[in-house]
Amino acid sequence: MAIRGNRIYHVNSNCSDLDRSVLFYEALGLTRVLRTVPSRAQSGLAFGLDEVSWDAWMMHSDDGMGGLSLDLLEWKIPAPMGTAPATTGEPGFNRLVFATKDLDGTIARALDLGGSLTGGPVPVAIDGGARRVAMLRDPDGVAVQLVEGDRTSIVQVVVNCADIEASLSYYRDVMGLRPVGPVETVSQPGELHGLDQDGSMKTVVLADAGSDFTVALVEWIDPGAQFEPRVPSANELGLFRMAWSTEDCAHDEVVVRAAGSVPFAPTGELSVGDDLPLLLVLFWPGPNGECLEVIEVTERSGAL
Repeated sequence: MAIRGNRIYHVNSNCSDLDRSVLFYEALGLTRVLRTVPSRAQSGLAFGLDEVSWDAWMMHSDDGMGGLSLDLLEWKIPAPMGTAPATTGEPGFNRLVFATKDLDGTIARALDLGGSLTGGPVPVAIDGGARRVAMLRDPDGVAVQLVEGDRTSIVQVVVNCADIEASLSYYRDVMGLRPVGPVETVSQPGELHGLDQDGSMKTVVLADAGSDFTVALVEWIDPGAQFEPRVPSANELGLFRMAWSTEDCAHDEVVVRAAGSVPFAPTGELSVGDDLPLLLVLFWPGPNGECLEVIEVTERSGAL
């Protein structure tokens, strides 16, 4: 039995300087849409923390509300910590994949605003053809993959897996995503990942029923995984959580617990801003330590 998720609504990335990071992601083509900054600290049990406070921007691509939102967040309580992982490193959320109409121009703008280039552009086989691809790091070292496309869009999140078959079962049977093909073994240009030679991985892509956004599950073969899965703290730099809008958080909590996952706290209310409605939310670690979230859609919250 799967959750009642309508669609993947946003992916959250933690940064150390919100103003700096917003400018970087604007250089990639995103637009600021909604600032979420509660004026008072609140219980952080939903995140697995004692007390929390933050400042954040929700950002959209050319896809608008119909596409994935980026929840770009700077923690105030507790302070940001840690470092973003290497693309071939530990299991969990690894990077966002952006499509862009102007790959070279986007790279140049991103480098001017604190980004760094890991590798590329290089041609990569995608959907039966070849597109130029580059790998960037944002000002906090978070990996962002750029692919030539016909519009600016956040098209995919990449999850590094300790066991791709187990992760595939979880995202299909619990999260309700649909595999668009079988698990395949593919090569990767070493240059994209800062490697001296080409790498190889098992991978499978899963589609979201409510949007064009996809999730790519990856199990590295060469180089192999260097870390065991762990649950990062909510205030660590990098991608931390991916959120689904849902019809029923209580139902989803039953599903999640039946699958063997343990939420940080029971379903509860969360303030995302003084002038915004309280949200009903649930957070829990996925099969690779990645934080998954459901946000209940109500008359109070409006459409997500």
